[in-house]
Amino acid sequence: MKSSCPKSSACIEGRGARWKVLLIAAVFCGLSWGVPVLAQQQESSSAQSGQNQADGAISERQALDLVRARFPGNIISINEVRQGDRVRFRVRIDNEGNIYTVYVDQATGAVSRE
Repeated sequence: MKSSCPKSSACIEGRGARWKVLLIAAVFCGLSWGVPVLAQQQESSSAQSGQNQADGAISERQALDLVRARFPGNIISINEVRQGDRVRFRVRIDNEGNIYTVYVDQATGAVSRE
């Protein structure tokens, strides 16, 4: 059987171009198969963080926002501390040289200065 394309560099380049197109198409198909998996992972992680919010637990970032809204000064540190069966965030604040401590209950978001 005779090939319709003579052995020339133009024919070889044409075959190479077809392979490149097929390779690129395969890569795009592979990437598109991975996108739904990535989206599903992001949805499950946001669902978990939403579940934490539904449980009433607040994050460290939310605790800092609560403290900044109520108390002046610069945040020095924040630590998670356990007192009995309660978990609270201990926030140290510097207000013009006066250092004081504020606690935020992780379960309820209640802010207290002890």
